[in-house]
Amino acid sequence: MSDTQYEIYPDAEAARTRLASADLGPEAALALPTDETLLDNGSLVPAARRLLAQGLAEDAAKVLGQALTRRAAAWWVCRIARDEPDGPAAREMPALEAAESWVRTPEQWRAYAAQASSEEAGLTSPSGCAALAAFLAGDAISPPNVPVVAPPAHGPGIVAAAAAVLAAERRRPAEAEARLAAILALGFAIAAGDDSWDEAALTSRQGVS
Repeated sequence: MSDTQYEIYPDAEAARTRLASADLGPEAALALPTDETLLDNGSLVPAARRLLAQGLAEDAAKVLGQALTRRAAAWWVCRIARDEPDGPAAREMPALEAAESWVRTPEQWRAYAAQASSEEAGLTSPSGCAALAAFLAGDAISPPNVPVVAPPAHGPGIVAAAAAVLAAERRRPAEAEARLAAILALGFAIAAGDDSWDEAALTSRQGVS
């Protein structure tokens, strides 16, 4: 197994602060504990699993997005987009490839390239979302050659959760629930280090459709 790819929060207060930006539904907010049992060794991954077990899959995606590191969240969206049942559309491929390029080699110029690709592709596809997530996972959202403005820490996770739901809803209604469950399983695998960008160029993986 590879190294884990999830954030470590110092305490429940820090985790709560991050989750406040994830726009959880009221049921999810009530389902999660308020004390240190929210975290398991500093991780929000078990909290995401708890919500999924309670049938709150979309909220589980939101929590999982904040549980992953920024790079891992961007990778999750890349995998979602790459594993679309019919594959990404040709016009969406530049955005996906720009996102994957940043994830594998996280240099800031690649993040800017992902931003440009995201604007061209739009956010109506997982590929466009992947490019935006990669940009937000970079070091700056300010243009080059000006004082650096760091991206919001919750940004990639927000985009990842939205992409997960978007990808599920692009299936027929009867298949959407199973699709989202498969996407979440992929996210949990990424959190555990079982699906890593380091292996992507070498290993052929089955889709999650």
